[in-house]
Amino acid sequence: MDVKPELVENARAGGASLDRLIEIVWPEAYRIALSVLHDRPLAEDVAQDACVAMARSLPTLKDAGHFAAWSYKIIVRAAIATARRRPRTHLLDEVADRGETFDPSDGLDLSDAMAALPVLQRAVVLLHYYAGLKNVDIATATGLPASTVRFHLMLARRALRKALSSREASKQSPSKEINSHA
Repeated sequence: MDVKPELVENARAGGASLDRLIEIVWPEAYRIALSVLHDRPLAEDVAQDACVAMARSLPTLKDAGHFAAWSYKIIVRAAIATARRRPRTHLLDEVADRGETFDPSDGLDLSDAMAALPVLQRAVVLLHYYAGLKNVDIATATGLPASTVRFHLMLARRALRKALSSREASKQSPSKEINSHA
């Protein structure tokens, strides 16, 4: 998220600068919330709530240069809190609810593998790879120690690697026919 510190400083005064700041932040807030929640209407609500929280809390931000990390913290915490309040549903149930058919031979794609991760691991992966945050900034955003962030990132990588490698293995292994003429 590329927000100039001058815009943040001007937004503290309110008015058009605050509106412009929210215009810049909202799409990113929505993408992160959607990636964590996998529910468009809920992600819209979370993104909107996060933007309102940012607007209200903007005077408490000490350094405008840290706006991106500060805003990710608000967005991710709102998405995680919402995800934790939701009843946990199985990925296959969500696919069935959308009217799609699930064929296990299709394997998983990256979004399915991400959706299968626990919410906290999904958030850590998104902040690391999508937002490009360092572990220290992810720790600030999630409220976890940096060592715990590294641990969750390691677990998520393992789970993703396993899910995606099993998909590739199933695609590459040809079906073996039994030769009855031997």
